[in-house]
Formats: sequence, C-alpha cells, structure tokens
Amino acid sequence: IAARRSNHDEPVSSVQVAWVACVRRAARKRTDVKPFSKSKLERLAAQLPTLLSSSAGFRGLPESFADAGVALVYVEALPGAKIDGCAFMLDKTPIIALSGRGKRLDKVLWTLLHEVAHVILGHVSSEVLVESLDDHDETDAKENAADRRAGGWLLPTPLPTPPARIGAGWVDSVASERRLAPIVIVGQLQQSQVLDWRTTLARNAPTVTGVLETW
Repeated sequence: IAARRSNHDEPVSSVQVAWVACVRRAARKRTDVKPFSKSKLERLAAQLPTLLSSSAGFRGLPESFADAGVALVYVEALPGAKIDGCAFMLDKTPIIALSGRGKRLDKVLWTLLHEVAHVILGHVSSEVLVESLDDHDETDAKENAADRRAGGWLLPTPLPTPPARIGAGWVDSVASERRLAPIVIVGQLQQSQVLDWRTTLARNAPTVTGVLETW
C-alpha cells in the first residue's frame, strides 16, 4: 500500500488498517472497471488539473477512472486515522482511495495526482510505502518521483514570478490562463512559502467533501 498520511514516522495504526479495509470493501463493489490501461490513465492524469478546476468536476470522476481500469473510491477518514489517500492492487486492478482529509480542492487534487503517479510509476505492489501529505523524507526516491510526476501534471511550466504584493486579481489571472482553480495557485504559493498559510486569499476555498460523498 502506498499511503499518504501525516504521521509517517509512526507505525501504521489499527485505525489506518481499518480504513484501508473499508477501502478494499468499497472497491470490490465497483463492477464497472475495465482492464487497466496505463496510457489511458496517463492521459486522464494530465487532464485532471483542468477537469477539477471546480468542486463539481469531481462528480463522475470514478467513472472516468473505471474507463482507464482503475477503481477510484471515497471512504471518509476515520477519527484519528491521519490518512489522506492510498493506492494498492486488488487482484490485477489498481485501487485509488481518497479520505477527503483536508477538504480543500487543491489538497485533495494533489493527493489524487500523487496516488495516480504511484500507479503510473509502478510503485504499487505488496511493498508498504507510508507517506506524509505535509512533510516526508526528502531522501525517499519513490516519494520524490511521485511528487515530480504529480507536479508535472499540475504545473507543466512554472508559475510566473509573483508581484511583491499578491492580490486576488493576479491569482485569478494566472489561474484563468492555466485553466486551474485559483485555490491551486494559492496552494502552490503557500507550499513554496511565498504566501503565509493564514493568507486571506485562501478564505472561502472550495471544498470537495460534498461531492466525494456522492461517489
């Protein structure tokens, strides 16, 4: 299992094991998944950042993944699980699950891209890979490779140099040019420490929990 979780330096907890068991059960219920196609999944991954430029874009996403041969499921994070998503093989079918932890569109999108990257790069096997959404071991080659692939899908070219005072107008302009949700731009600037995590630009950020619950 390749799992994104915040307490990466601790042993996998019983709550996290229980969450993965729930994921496995949910995945078995999906009967519309076609044979896995790496090429289809790669094409879908490249489209995800623009397809998910609003919360509504998450609706119907499991069907798109099923067409590429991947079972995509949502299982709400269990209290104290501290897990964001996972990917594993069930027989010959890749499974990707999201817990919705973080709720913000850009955070859930990044987790999804990261898990897709693990599948594309062939990292998902019987080996257990434990990851942190916020901070992971920078010496972990598989983690860095997955982050690079996910980052390439999210931002094929680097963001322009921001002005000294970053306003909503600049963010909206860049987001429109890239066909991304503005919160994705804000999130990337927060991650690179250009913007503070308490910036007002992140207020009223779109959440995706309501849509994930329809899966």
